[in-house]
Amino acid sequence: MEAVPRDTSKTLSKSRITSSNTLEYRHKLADISSRATFSDPLNSLFQTERIGPLSQVKVEDLYEATLIRIETKVGLGSQIVEADEFSAVACWEPPGAVHQNHSDEELEELARTRPVYSGFIRDIEAARLECLGERNCWQLSLMARDPLRTSKGAVRAIIEPYVERAKKEKVPIWCVAGNERARDVYSYFGFEVVKVIHSGLEKVRTWCMVCNWPLE
Repeated sequence: MEAVPRDTSKTLSKSRITSSNTLEYRHKLADISSRATFSDPLNSLFQTERIGPLSQVKVEDLYEATLIRIETKVGLGSQIVEADEFSAVACWEPPGAVHQNHSDEELEELARTRPVYSGFIRDIEAARLECLGERNCWQLSLMARDPLRTSKGAVRAIIEPYVERAKKEKVPIWCVAGNERARDVYSYFGFEVVKVIHSGLEKVRTWCMVCNWPLE
């Protein structure tokens, strides 16, 4: 189990935080994230493209796609962090574990079957490059609260210690918010919107955000 950055604040001390990349943690992250974001327009857009417009998107489809993303992230060295028995959970990608930008050839190949998703990846990666250049960064992804549980301070517990750590290390943090709710949560912890991406004919919005940048 990985060591989790600790904060001495009274609020954080109430939340029990753990970090691991075990099979259980990977499946729990996929389960909670897919249930929490199932109704998001961005996920509906991507899953409809993935399984076909004639098929009804089910939470199991999103779970499967999310688990594939998690396996890739963990394989690169990411950490799965949870608070209060998975009341809130997130994937933190440390510097060096963030996936490198896809090549033009990879994006063109992906566009053969998933043009909308390919365009989204291209735009997101271009936004990160425009903002941070080649600088290493932390990346926060798949942050979610279990819709069936309530735990005050759980979200703070999985975000704030890493924000403080990044500040001490003088490293920026990058994240992408797929809905307004997530955007507002990240904003509360110091993230700022640097670009808004529009995907598909519906022009579904995604917010590219950065924290601890420019470096102080």
